[in-house]
Amino acid sequence: GPWWFTRSFFSPLIAAVLSLLLLRFLAREANPRVGFWVVMTAAATPLLTVGSNLMTIDPLSVLFWSGAMISGWYAVQRDSTRLWLWTGLWMGFGFLSKYTALLQWICWAVFFILWKPSRVQLRRKGLYLALAINLVCALPVLVWNYQHGWITVIHVASDGGWGQAWRPTLRYAFDFIGSEFGLLNPVFFAAAVWAAIAFWRRHPANPLLVYLFSMGWPLFLFYGLYTLRSRVLPNWIAPSVLPMFCLMVIYWESRWRAGQARVRTWLAVGLTIGMAAVVLLHDTDLVEKIIGRPLPVKLDPLRRVRAWAETARVVDEARTRLLGEGKPVFIIGDHYGITGELAFYVPAAKAGIVTNQWVFYQSSARPDNQFFFWPGYQRRKGQNAIFVQQTDQPQPPPARLQNEFASVTPCPPDDGMRSVLYHGRVFRRFQLFECRDLR
Repeated sequence: GPWWFTRSFFSPLIAAVLSLLLLRFLAREANPRVGFWVVMTAAATPLLTVGSNLMTIDPLSVLFWSGAMISGWYAVQRDSTRLWLWTGLWMGFGFLSKYTALLQWICWAVFFILWKPSRVQLRRKGLYLALAINLVCALPVLVWNYQHGWITVIHVASDGGWGQAWRPTLRYAFDFIGSEFGLLNPVFFAAAVWAAIAFWRRHPANPLLVYLFSMGWPLFLFYGLYTLRSRVLPNWIAPSVLPMFCLMVIYWESRWRAGQARVRTWLAVGLTIGMAAVVLLHDTDLVEKIIGRPLPVKLDPLRRVRAWAETARVVDEARTRLLGEGKPVFIIGDHYGITGELAFYVPAAKAGIVTNQWVFYQSSARPDNQFFFWPGYQRRKGQNAIFVQQTDQPQPPPARLQNEFASVTPCPPDDGMRSVLYHGRVFRRFQLFECRDLR
């Protein structure tokens, strides 16, 4: 149906479009071999391959960042107002996808600082028209936030730890570097850092290298420095990866042509490690076939995306049992993740997602997530519900939920605790409650 199409089609399509854009761009501005190896290294980089399979906001963010990078390069080189307009549009779309796009203006500032000939654009109208288009694209977000108490701004600030006192620590920095070292492929991450250092030490007269450095590394370094204040999730730097890799491949391809044979060896090692990791990320069950034992559940990167059909079956079974009392029964989730998955996998909920919503996030006084702005279950007064609480041990239901219903009791047996198995391993545990007579 339409949900499967949205979840499974667009991310590979975006990856294909990005590959084509980079191939054409680098074949024209560097050489075809550089374009080919950028696409190959991207295909062997776990962080990027995850984005080419799971449809989140990151594939769109990377697409529009890269589109603005390519059109912006030609806007500067050709002194073209028309291409500046396209650049502003791509950056506007990027902002509508993810607020990270605003940081691309910092990348532009770095480029103007590092490459003096580009500063002529500061006296051209194209750059300011691009900024104006970006602002026009941002207006719906700004207006909506103004009408809702700037809630997404507060949410982003909360994720960034702005509401907490700053206590400098290296713990988050080590977590960040360790995560990126693995997710960007250890060989390619090291090669990208080496290329960036070599670029900085030599200050090459090649504007393309200056541009690629400016479009990638400032974003990565910004978040790297931010780890001194707060935790930074590994995917936040996603838009910076492709320009970083373009710079990396151009640098090492020149070393290859200069006769450094070890480049080929390390490329082969990186591709081998990366492709093996990518294959395992697509199917971690292969680990059991190779070594005879499955991955521990806590180490399985596919844990979050597996066993949802069985989870939905268990929840729907409890819902069907409560339906026997003669009243309609809906479902409430304690987390946006399980709420979204149950809305997709429970047959009755999936069939009525547009006309008769059956799955809801628990009500709250403040917007914990996007479900806060969706229609709630308050209009279902007098009906019953199944509340799904993710926990490894029996816990009391939220006090707010107990106040909303005449009674809230664990689904028998075993205090409502349920375990979902995947290939004989417990992949998920949660607790079910029967909620009767919504007040």
